[in-house]
Amino acid sequence: MRTVLTLALLFGLGSLPVFGDENEQVDHELPLVKEGVLGTVNVLRELDVKTGKNRVTVKGAADFSRDWCGGPAECTIDGGAVSYLQAKDSEPWVVTYTLPSLRTVSSLVIFYAGRGGEPPDAVRLEGSVDGGTTWFAVFKSKSWKTDFLKCFKPAKVNALRLTQEGKAPRTAEVFVYADPDVSLPLFGGKDSGAFSFLRDLWYRGKIKLIKSPSNGTWAAHSGGMPHVPFMSKIPGYHAAMCFGEGEKGGGNRLYVRLDLDKAYPMNFGLIGCPNAGEGTRPKQNLAEMCRAELYTANGNLDPSQLKGNSIEDLTGQGWVLQKAWDKDPAVSKGFLLQKPGKYNQILIVWDLGAYSVMDNFWSHLEMFGSEMPDAGVAPRNPQT
Repeated sequence: MRTVLTLALLFGLGSLPVFGDENEQVDHELPLVKEGVLGTVNVLRELDVKTGKNRVTVKGAADFSRDWCGGPAECTIDGGAVSYLQAKDSEPWVVTYTLPSLRTVSSLVIFYAGRGGEPPDAVRLEGSVDGGTTWFAVFKSKSWKTDFLKCFKPAKVNALRLTQEGKAPRTAEVFVYADPDVSLPLFGGKDSGAFSFLRDLWYRGKIKLIKSPSNGTWAAHSGGMPHVPFMSKIPGYHAAMCFGEGEKGGGNRLYVRLDLDKAYPMNFGLIGCPNAGEGTRPKQNLAEMCRAELYTANGNLDPSQLKGNSIEDLTGQGWVLQKAWDKDPAVSKGFLLQKPGKYNQILIVWDLGAYSVMDNFWSHLEMFGSEMPDAGVAPRNPQT
């Protein structure tokens, strides 16, 4: 089946519009991952295990659109859904990504910001094995009316040049996935790189996601897409992961609990928040106006049994507080865990919105870990 689907993608379908609007709660990537044609490891997000910084470097036009919170070319791989648009429409949209070493890649996903921009007429990807001195064609394809996905013949590269032709694409996030047949050292290798591993575990059925119930302590989720925080579409989808309103009799806080099949090393985390503010509406970012925390644990802890929902209640049950936010406006919340280690549970807790059910939610979760971090070397807070 993989051969048939791969040939269709390469020679027949070209780009595959898997992100249609007909049902936003469907994980459109799941069948492609199951058939082995869409990878799970994004090679554009590789953190250094010693510093927490992204080892992939980005080069694009220095002048970018700053209207409605635009950002530089680095925003296309920071997990934060801030769009990048070159300020001068006369210049082609070209961004170059330089990887720390050779990687075998076979798929590309581009998510576009929803307001005020159009997808390009065509998308072209080039690769290099000498850091960008010489380039070879990977593919050129017509774009779609919505977000873009392309599976292509596996290519070994250490640099990628992405060109988008025509129109003015406000690009929120770019994903380039390692070929599924080529394994990568998810938890750090001899070159000191670590990749986000929760997406890989999710698609292999090794994560169970539990949402908070409605009871006297917690509020239940309502609406949105609180069950696929690892889809590549998620980082920019403003109603994706998780907003909620307490049902009658519910508490004033929500949580999402992730139970992993075993303990994995965890050093860095990132929560991406949608940048959806318009006019006087709140930006709707997690913890911009409310509290939020991320915890880890080992065991089988269940916060639904608690009589309270404070930090003290949760740490008293055995949860390890790794990060707390309070009125933090950052869209891309990258952080070093306060107590790195191996854990099999992750818990994200946040307040209900201050004004409506849509002013405090998040959209995307990553976790990075190194198997054997250097003794006595504490990674700095990542700014990726």
